[in-house]
Amino acid sequence: MIQSGKFDSLKMNIKKIANTALEFTINRLIEILGIFIILLGILLFISLISYSPEDPNFIFPENTEIKNILGFQGSFTSDLFFQSIGLISYLVPFTFFFTGINIFRTKDFFLFIENTFFIILYISFGSLYFSYFYKTDFILFINGSGGFIGNYLDKSFLNNLININEDIAYYILALLIIIFFLISINFNYKKVWNFLKQ
Repeated sequence: MIQSGKFDSLKMNIKKIANTALEFTINRLIEILGIFIILLGILLFISLISYSPEDPNFIFPENTEIKNILGFQGSFTSDLFFQSIGLISYLVPFTFFFTGINIFRTKDFFLFIENTFFIILYISFGSLYFSYFYKTDFILFINGSGGFIGNYLDKSFLNNLININEDIAYYILALLIIIFFLISINFNYKKVWNFLKQ
């Protein structure tokens, strides 16, 4: 009986140690993922701000001089973002950066999936917004300020909805972009308000 009790106690201790070790490993992997997403956001931001239309990309030849700070990979990445979704691309690295910080802090991997959903929402509204209201841009002369996704959405039924009242649509789209962006970075107005009150 006594030996059985010792065996059960040892078994419980091993189970507890295994659970603790597993939880520790999972938390460290989630933290590594958070750091990776932070770095991804920083690298994406660097490639976007150092974008040059003359850099090699999908359209221009590869034998030109690369002005992008991240080199060939940076020029292709920034071109892909700008040509597909346009100027709204500048918000995506901020979402990745803050998502990575929140994942590292809270150990919640599902924040990445949740925030990716909101990225898709504000990209859609942002591409349409820039494509409709700011069609031409001197830097993004191929697909315009909204990219080819914005051009596609601008040719859909959404164009007719905007045409009903352009002034209201302008502010509604801008508000939706801001709301979904703030949700995607897990903005907490209560914490900000409490911080400002102090």
